[in-house]
Amino acid sequence: MRVIIYTGKGGVGKTSVAAATALRSARHGHRTVIISTDSAHSLSDSLETSLSGSLQSISENLDGIEVDMQLELETRWKEIQTYFSDFLASQGMDGVTAKEMAVFPGMELMSALFYVEEFHKTDAYDVVIMDTAPTADTLRLLAFPDIANWYFDHLFHMVKNVIRIARVTVGKLMTAPIPSEQFLDDLESIRERLVYVRDLLTDPEITSIRLVLNPEKMVITETQRAYTYLCMYGYTVESMVINRVVPEDLHEEYFRDKLDEQRIHMKTIDEIFSPLRMMRAHQMPREVLGKDALEQLADEVFGDEDPTATYSLESPMKVFEKGERVVMAIKLPFLMDQKLELYTRKDVLTLQLGAYKKSISLPYALAGKPVLSAEVEGSWLNIEFEGEKVGKGKGRKRRRSGKKARKTPRRDSD
Repeated sequence: MRVIIYTGKGGVGKTSVAAATALRSARHGHRTVIISTDSAHSLSDSLETSLSGSLQSISENLDGIEVDMQLELETRWKEIQTYFSDFLASQGMDGVTAKEMAVFPGMELMSALFYVEEFHKTDAYDVVIMDTAPTADTLRLLAFPDIANWYFDHLFHMVKNVIRIARVTVGKLMTAPIPSEQFLDDLESIRERLVYVRDLLTDPEITSIRLVLNPEKMVITETQRAYTYLCMYGYTVESMVINRVVPEDLHEEYFRDKLDEQRIHMKTIDEIFSPLRMMRAHQMPREVLGKDALEQLADEVFGDEDPTATYSLESPMKVFEKGERVVMAIKLPFLMDQKLELYTRKDVLTLQLGAYKKSISLPYALAGKPVLSAEVEGSWLNIEFEGEKVGKGKGRKRRRSGKKARKTPRRDSD
């Protein structure tokens, strides 16, 4: 199964490009489904087709769904939602409000990810297109499996044991309900499913991220950051769509300054994002609504090509030997002015860039090994670990885990 995720700054035309891709994929004969993960859904408007929280047929070989949290609560999250509703009601909150408040952070994200898992396990579709929310929400969506797994690893088993003890002791005296065994089993199942989804989304042969942007300075800057964060989280960004490019053959005086500005930004995009595959779509004379308009957009972006083609299989993370050392390389194409920090503790490497953090479980061969250096070279952060020969040959005492690794700030190449 092929998964293509479109992301970018709000208002750049992600939904239109995603819908156009889905239509063209279906026309090529691929069993295709498009999922909207944006709580402010506009996919129905773009396709001029009524979509809901259940799978709907759009055209031959094409289905669509807009994730509906209330429907998800009543079907997928019944046990969990029931417990939280009962707990809040026991604390004096009325029934209706308790039901609404029982939507805990991340449930909508998990629902969208679990659709991908189900489609893959059942072989229901050849291609899944995800129309996502603006960049920040998409990063939360894609980072969610790792973050949730960290909490499960560090807290879940401890809490589970405490709850089991409480159920047979103080639970008999409490007015608030204690989570049932089924509730705990559901949480354990969520953990396993999130690991499965994470493996799918970080496999470059299955999942590709495509960035959508306009030739505007603010949009370009945000796209640079998004590209870097996505690489840090282990996702393969394989192409980008430059949308709403004003045609050069416009001769109206009104557009002269806009065209001059656009030429500068197009040159910048080409310089800083090369060799990433770049596709273009011109500014349409009318709003892109309906299947006919979306087919025209697909012609602009893909021409006669299959829109599900994979343009890059480069993983943003790799491990290799360098002399007597072992290097873990992480792609970070645009650090810009953001603070980069690196920590190691036992078998976990933690990377923090600005407000975003990534915890990486180290391979067995690197677990517990001291970090000797961390240098940014071009678009890659190269972290050198002590190799077996170095450790044994020199009898070096290993550095205590938890210390900051040395790092060299990188200047923005632009």
